[in-house]
Amino acid sequence: MYLPTDYAYIVGRLRALNTRLLTPNLVERMIDASSADDAFRILNDLTFLAGCMGDHTVNEFQVVLSKGVQKMLRLIKRMSPNTEVVDFLNLKFDFHNLKVSLKARLTQRGYADVQHALVDLGSLSEAQWEQFVLDGTIPPITEGMTETIADVTRQFEANGDPQTVDLLVDKHYLEESVKLAEKLDSTLTISYLKRLIDFTNVKTLVRCKELEKSVEYLGSVLLAGGNLDNEVFVESHAKTYEEAKVAIESKLHSDDLVVAMEAFISEGTLILLEKNMSELLEQFMKQADRMSFGPEPVFAFFWRFENHIQILRTILLNKLNKLPAEETRKYLLNI
Repeated sequence: MYLPTDYAYIVGRLRALNTRLLTPNLVERMIDASSADDAFRILNDLTFLAGCMGDHTVNEFQVVLSKGVQKMLRLIKRMSPNTEVVDFLNLKFDFHNLKVSLKARLTQRGYADVQHALVDLGSLSEAQWEQFVLDGTIPPITEGMTETIADVTRQFEANGDPQTVDLLVDKHYLEESVKLAEKLDSTLTISYLKRLIDFTNVKTLVRCKELEKSVEYLGSVLLAGGNLDNEVFVESHAKTYEEAKVAIESKLHSDDLVVAMEAFISEGTLILLEKNMSELLEQFMKQADRMSFGPEPVFAFFWRFENHIQILRTILLNKLNKLPAEETRKYLLNI
């Protein structure tokens, strides 16, 4: 068991690095740059991309940003008191690549068809994923990912629905994240993930009802481990949305989920639910920023760093597509 104070060094270093991330001024400079090439060159001013630019051109900006993420993960790995912290951060990339590769295998698509969708991040190499797509050789991955492959394969063979792959891999990813957070004894992270599971299950309930999926299908794709028991959602399958909202409210009382359901009932959109999910991450990061020890500030820093990478990705993609500056500003994440 690791003590919270074991993280004192890495938290201190990351707090210092936090001052070198994106600034509103640099974002505005990139948005107002006269061309995509000019916006790309501004990346040289970012400490966390130092050494990543090389001879790459703006059309290869995705490679540069991936190198930046790899560099940050290596730095965190060197400073972290245990391997589980980086395992937790890599989990998202591993499960993303698993989703892409497993869907390719199950739908009989070649590696060349999906190579562009893989990310050069995570604990496994692209060569290992290519081997998995080609002949089903399972790379040395976690027990949870092995269970995911078996579960997804079994259910896809039963219903032939490619969406099953997406939903079930996402389901296993969040459940595996909770297990790893529990191993790290990260109370705040567990709380955040449980809330995220609740929000995701509400979205799944709505989508299953809108697409007229069976209650059995709903039960198979619901995530375990949230604050709400899955039976609440299963029983809501045959109810109206108003009745489903009442059932959720009876368990959670006044809650963002209830407000989001009310908005869906009145407006027929899940936009508020998506917004609440984004705000949930922001709340986590703010709470983690007030902590001096433990893995939570590490997770908060990396998730904020990823947000900044996504901002750069959005700006450069829009620049290449010659979209107006105001259009770009409209869709940017908050810094």
